[in-house]
Amino acid sequence: MDVIPAGPARRQWSAEGKARIVAASFEPGANIAEIARSHELLPRQLYAWRHDSVRGKQLASEPLGFVAAIVDGPECASPVADGSSEIVIRTGALAIHVSPGISADHIGRVLAAVKLAG
Repeated sequence: MDVIPAGPARRQWSAEGKARIVAASFEPGANIAEIARSHELLPRQLYAWRHDSVRGKQLASEPLGFVAAIVDGPECASPVADGSSEIVIRTGALAIHVSPGISADHIGRVLAAVKLAG
């Protein structure tokens, strides 16, 4: 009789561990295959976690927050009457103008409504 050893035991990843790995995969210039290999994952598993995070399935126990914005040029910020600039968030055919002084909570509610409507 031949004894065939079973593969490695199935690992359980904490939500925080998954979130850390997914965040690293979204860094500019990140190589998905290298990140997956460094954590002993298959790239398709990391892609599935990324997909879940983009679709709003929470990977961590903490709610997702804001990320740093990349300002692409002067057209990203429009001057308003008081001389300050507003932020313009463009997604598809939609442009959301965020005036100075708007709370992060309010912006979050607007973006959640846009996500639900989309």
